[in-house]
Amino acid sequence: MTRSEFIAFVKDVAEHPEHLADYRKIYKNVYPFSDGIFKMLMANEAKPERTVKFLNAMLCLTGDKAIKSYTLGVPENPGVLNDKTAIFDIYGTTQAGEPVLIEVQQNFNTLFVDRLIYYTARVVSRTVKKAQDYNLPHIYVLSLLTENQFPTERDTYLHHAQLVRNQHMYYDKIDIYLVEIEKFFAIEDRIPPEMREQTDRAEMLRIFRDVLEEKDIPEEKLKKLLDKDFAKDVSLKGYTDEIFLNEVDGMRDILYEKQGSYLQAKEDDALAMLAEDFPIDTIIRVTKLPKEKILKLKAQAAKGIAPV
Repeated sequence: MTRSEFIAFVKDVAEHPEHLADYRKIYKNVYPFSDGIFKMLMANEAKPERTVKFLNAMLCLTGDKAIKSYTLGVPENPGVLNDKTAIFDIYGTTQAGEPVLIEVQQNFNTLFVDRLIYYTARVVSRTVKKAQDYNLPHIYVLSLLTENQFPTERDTYLHHAQLVRNQHMYYDKIDIYLVEIEKFFAIEDRIPPEMREQTDRAEMLRIFRDVLEEKDIPEEKLKKLLDKDFAKDVSLKGYTDEIFLNEVDGMRDILYEKQGSYLQAKEDDALAMLAEDFPIDTIIRVTKLPKEKILKLKAQAAKGIAPV
């Protein structure tokens, strides 16, 4: 079940729960990046080695830097007074006490990076207690983006962010990895096989693509990168109707939120591309906005008028 198929499934089952039985006959696998399903797959306390392998592959950690064990923690950092609560999809610490935050970003959001920094800051602020010094732990953030967050960067699906000063490393204890899943697939589709990325991260993403496209995955590949039970765990057969209906409710809320913000996000992209003198045809292709809208935005920007 691909993302577009999952969205169609959500919209239908939200109105007609009785159709769920029909979808069980159509699809073999769940949509693995749905919030609840992803947590069940990748934060399974009975299978801690799976989470460790997943993190080492996605963060490309090897040798002395590799995670050897991962202890799941409470995925929520409460706010103070009227501060927002920071809720993570998966949160835990390594054997060295290094926090690792994993989240799946379902929608394009112009304030996505702001929210991610806020979440990370919550982790930082809660690691130092009174009477302790400020020797902070190394923090890893892995954000899986199910929609392309950086549409102007057509050939870059991986974004590794660190703190730098004057183009030199300033603080090396925060590593933020942003992975655009669909963009990775699109890049793979347009380059020859011999030029495709050969890393554990790429192999992990290919496993998830096989799940989405309901292809058989060699058991040896699963054992190396995850575990042999993973194929069984993504099968629709293992999930009750109640679990699916909960996922439908959660995703429906996200889609409603998206309807209110998506157009603004596309307009923001168009303005950013206009500022960089991208050709109008390229902006149309990336944003899917009509030419008339883009020309209007261009005229407004020239006059210093904010879009409405």
